[in-house]
Amino acid sequence: MAKDGNGVANSNRPLPRSHDAEQSVLGSMLRDNQIISDVIVELRAEHLFSDAHQRIYKAILKLFDTGRPVDLVTLAEELDLEKNLDDIGGAAYLLEIWDRTPTAANAKFYAKIVRDRATIRSVIHTSTEVLESAYGDSQAADELMHDAVGKFLALADLGVRGGVVPLQEALHEAYDRIDARSAGDLSSMSGLSTGYPDLDEITAGFQASEMIIIAARPSVGKTAFALNIIRNIITREKAPVLFCSLEQSKIEIAERLMCSHGRVDSQKLRKGALNSEEMDRLVQAGGDLVTGNLFIDDSPAQSMLRIASTARRLYQRSGLRLVVIDYLQLIDPESRRDPRQEQVAQISRRLKGLARELKIPVIALAQVNRASEDRQDHRPRLSDLRESGSIEQDADTVMLLHRPERFEPGMNEGYMEVIIGKQRNGPTGQIALSYVKQFMRFESTTIGTPFDI
Repeated sequence: MAKDGNGVANSNRPLPRSHDAEQSVLGSMLRDNQIISDVIVELRAEHLFSDAHQRIYKAILKLFDTGRPVDLVTLAEELDLEKNLDDIGGAAYLLEIWDRTPTAANAKFYAKIVRDRATIRSVIHTSTEVLESAYGDSQAADELMHDAVGKFLALADLGVRGGVVPLQEALHEAYDRIDARSAGDLSSMSGLSTGYPDLDEITAGFQASEMIIIAARPSVGKTAFALNIIRNIITREKAPVLFCSLEQSKIEIAERLMCSHGRVDSQKLRKGALNSEEMDRLVQAGGDLVTGNLFIDDSPAQSMLRIASTARRLYQRSGLRLVVIDYLQLIDPESRRDPRQEQVAQISRRLKGLARELKIPVIALAQVNRASEDRQDHRPRLSDLRESGSIEQDADTVMLLHRPERFEPGMNEGYMEVIIGKQRNGPTGQIALSYVKQFMRFESTTIGTPFDI
């Protein structure tokens, strides 16, 4: 690729297109009107490169939408009424399209070729826009980066298409999952055990394609709770997990995991005051954890583009089963110009989209506002989620954490209440876990829920 005097890439190569595929998909629609519905699912008029083909496609859709037959005569008449017939090459060109398509059997294949070429053109156009903005030197570097991320995320959405399947197929897959659960074949289940029986009883584990929010006020124990769940999953389920830590370094995460797993006082570790027995437990904990499959990304400023790219790569290479992000409000927005609520709403939608794309649970930690502290019982509610109601809307499950001892010392000391404030496919409720603060470790308790609820 040649470069101009300013060093900007300058290619004279034509944009990707497939004239034959465009003609063939239009000819297929003319030859068999029944396949028009299939083509509409794949193609929009702007996916066709040729202006003439776009006009023909729009005319076909207009005829089809109004219930009229689509053939050479009706199409030519419609184009003539719209004064487009001469512009597309006249009736002779429609006949050429007809002759070039001997069968409509491959219409969906032709449509895919056309759409793929359109997607590549969009990548080229978007890349050119980003390149021109970069050389324009009119934006700060971080603003330019976020604008570029936003453009490519929007571009990525163009390739996401839902599929329509008959009920029979959905029922067949549902029966398969029910059979796997009944047989106790955990490897075939979509849910991941949290390691806490009471929590699993309510949630049936973390389900595929679900977005789960763990929310609380600062210093309640969101990160500790998430790390305990991760520890249980990588040591018991042996499932690969990605932990995106936007607040703490990988070394801090590793130390917290070892202290929790080995029951070692984290404060003594920080002071370098461990005795030989505690050091042995720490080494043993490290040996247990290293057999797990945990990937830590501690980059302090991450966008959804980076998080999603990392998750996709690990999903393909390692069979990723869970993504945990600490925490949602620290994810870099796509555009800093948008109002904060819209920024958080976009991030929330991306998280849900990632869960559905990879068909794995995605957990995002989140903060709640101060409203709970002003209430008599101090318990957080769904409405307390900070900065966006869309978090509550997009989430399949919301867990709210509450430690009474923070507000009333001595009351239910050493316990955490996990409130299931929302569960799209299951019941709400609450459970109690014991919290061993010096180990930053959560454990199941056999005394039920000790809170005055």
